[in-house]
Amino acid sequence: MTALVRSELRKILTTRLWWGLLIGAVLYAVIQAAANAALAGRDPGAGQPATAALDTAQAIRTVYAGSAFQGAYIFAMILGITGMTGEYRYQTLTPTFLATPRRARVVVGKMAAHFLVGLGFGVAAALGALVVGGAVVLARGYDIGFGAARLWPSLALAVVAVALWTLLGIGIGTLIRNQVAAVLVAVFVTFLVEPLATFILAANDLDSIVRWLPTNASTALTSAGSALVDYLSWWAGGLVLLGYAAVLAGLGVLLSTRRDVT
Repeated sequence: MTALVRSELRKILTTRLWWGLLIGAVLYAVIQAAANAALAGRDPGAGQPATAALDTAQAIRTVYAGSAFQGAYIFAMILGITGMTGEYRYQTLTPTFLATPRRARVVVGKMAAHFLVGLGFGVAAALGALVVGGAVVLARGYDIGFGAARLWPSLALAVVAVALWTLLGIGIGTLIRNQVAAVLVAVFVTFLVEPLATFILAANDLDSIVRWLPTNASTALTSAGSALVDYLSWWAGGLVLLGYAAVLAGLGVLLSTRRDVT
């Protein structure tokens, strides 16, 4: 298994895609951190409640942990999708399965390798959020907030959440083997369908449904949610996200062992 994980890591790190996605994740995280820090405590108008001020632990967690997750998770998911669909697209999975006939071991090794790279994405995004978000917090005249309640556990959990989204990506890439279609569907659902469903359901007091959606479960895990949704507790959010990852990854193992790769 160790050799399989090394092999999968080599597949990821010897292409240009991973660092392109990493740059995107860090840039998105720092922009998100700067925006969250700049807008914290301001009245958005239109009858919406003001966000928490920067002298509260919730706002600090949002600037650092929330921004790190929001910036990196979509790129981690795309990494997982391409890690699976790329194998089908370029037929590199065929020699891999010929060399290692136990397909389940190959898929598990792929998930382990992508999880490790996903951790790297999360760490890089967290560092970017700390630097840029901290600079904006200080520029606004507030304490940098590194001693805020549950900040560091939230940052660590945000990194884990990012890594778990690579497993969701692998599951999606197994269900939809066409690379372009898989990425488009995943981004469409994650960036448009789920936020729209969250807004509509939350506005109609249906938080009991909204809180179970994967992105909202991830937000609960980082303890960096807004007042719009009544999120799960951080540990329940983590279990829900782990459940999504386990189900999609399990489907990935099941379908990969039964489908013809030609």
